[in-house]
Amino acid sequence: MVKNYFFLSIAIVIASIVLGVSAIVATQPKASVLVRGLAQREVDANLAIWRMSYSLGSNELAALQSEINTKNAVITEFLLAHGLSSDDFSVLPASITNTSLDMYSDKSRISYTFIATATTLVRTSKIKELQAAFKDSQTLISSGIAIQQDFENKINYEFTALNEIKPAMIEEATKNAREVAVKFAKDSNSQVGKIKNASQGVFSIENASGGLEDKKRVRVVTQIEYFLK
Repeated sequence: MVKNYFFLSIAIVIASIVLGVSAIVATQPKASVLVRGLAQREVDANLAIWRMSYSLGSNELAALQSEINTKNAVITEFLLAHGLSSDDFSVLPASITNTSLDMYSDKSRISYTFIATATTLVRTSKIKELQAAFKDSQTLISSGIAIQQDFENKINYEFTALNEIKPAMIEEATKNAREVAVKFAKDSNSQVGKIKNASQGVFSIENASGGLEDKKRVRVVTQIEYFLK
């Protein structure tokens, strides 16, 4: 009986040692590597926005409104002649300022009582047609229309088809991240294991370069942490 208790005690001690070692191994942190993967591509803008603004003045509101209507009709014909449709643009209400109500203005230098800024907003996917219209916009001067050429009235380009290329770009960035992880593992005599953590990253859309606003660079950086074996 004593001998049985002796062997039982030894078995309990051995089991405790095994469990203890297993617990230590289980709680030890596993090696991992954190890498980033990049994917970028250049795409054509698929949406263009142009504010066609011009200013004019008059001493009578009725005459001013009549002139605005006439000039807006000229602009409408101009855009239609360049391949745009009525769905591609809209005429916004004119902004009118009564200069006689400005107590700080120099009345001796005021030419008109009423100053109006009229705008036709173009929003279209017909990029080439709009670029041609923009290039020819100075021809409107012969009709007494001087389209403003400042920062707010230049063509702004956008890319709205991100969802169509997003899956392929995420796949490319993930593949790039794994290639970096494999290279690191090889240099450290390890092997890449399963993914521990992953972050898709944020997509950014920027102009491809100055002067190429109709070309966009789409970029995404993924961050992935792999276990190392």
